[in-house]
Amino acid sequence: MVDQNWDDDTDYHQAVGRAWVMVAIASCCSLVVIGLVAAAVFGAGIFMALTEALSR
Repeated sequence: MVDQNWDDDTDYHQAVGRAWVMVAIASCCSLVVIGLVAAAVFGAGIFMALTEALSR
């Protein structure tokens, strides 16, 4: 029988570290998407206002 060290939490700590890295990456991606949507909405509003002002 293979001797296993059940008190070694190295794999667990590595998995937790990878999980936090994935959470950080997902959060950054979400913030980028929200920023792009906000820029698109405000950009469209400015474009519409500019178009209306120039068409008079």
